Amino acid sequence: MIWVIWGLVGLLVGGFLFILMTDGRYFGKTLMYWVYNRIGPAAFGSRSEARDWQNLLASLHLRGDEQVLDVGTAVGDLPLTIAAQADFHGHTIGIDWSPRMMEAANAEAEKRGLSARVDFRVVDVRQPLPFNDISFDVIFCFGLIETLPNAQAVLQEFSRLLKPHGILALSLYKGRSSWSAALDLKWYQTHLANLGRPLQEIQTLPFRNSQDVVVAKFG
Repeated sequence: MIWVIWGLVGLLVGGFLFILMTDGRYFGKTLMYWVYNRIGPAAFGSRSEARDWQNLLASLHLRGDEQVLDVGTAVGDLPLTIAAQADFHGHTIGIDWSPRMMEAANAEAEKRGLSARVDFRVVDVRQPLPFNDISFDVIFCFGLIETLPNAQAVLQEFSRLLKPHGILALSLYKGRSSWSAALDLKWYQTHLANLGRPLQEIQTLPFRNSQDVVVAKFG
């Protein structure tokens, strides 16, 4: 019986991830939004990846005073990890289109006494982002841009928001997880180079079993 239960759990989780990765292309946007908003807080909040985030942040060699944006932040694990660092005295914003996710993330920030350094807002990334030009030193986007119908337009929007000498950190799916993700390293290399700003470096960093991170540093 226990194996049957775990099998059903696996199917539910797998179905949830498939719906997210395909942005509702096969089951419709309404179902995708409902699943993400209702199940997402529990699914994404079940454990923290703080140690993995810390390793990634160390690889980026940040100063500690950056203005940071995390796009598709879910329950805000990355912004909360950044804000909790003792040497961080900048500000981090996490955005997501799920009100329940943002409610949970803001509650966690308040609980941990981090509200002065991090906040979370409901934003639909398919619309122009509600921030001024050149507002951020670092923009993260993991597990989202691959699902969107016009990823190049999203990159252009990130470029608009990014300060000179800014950093973009984007997910690059690999292995079986890449089957439903449309973007590969060549796509990133081509489109990052066509943003109309000096591109100093593109590198890939290991992160999860299913994802690497593409890091683009601009002049």
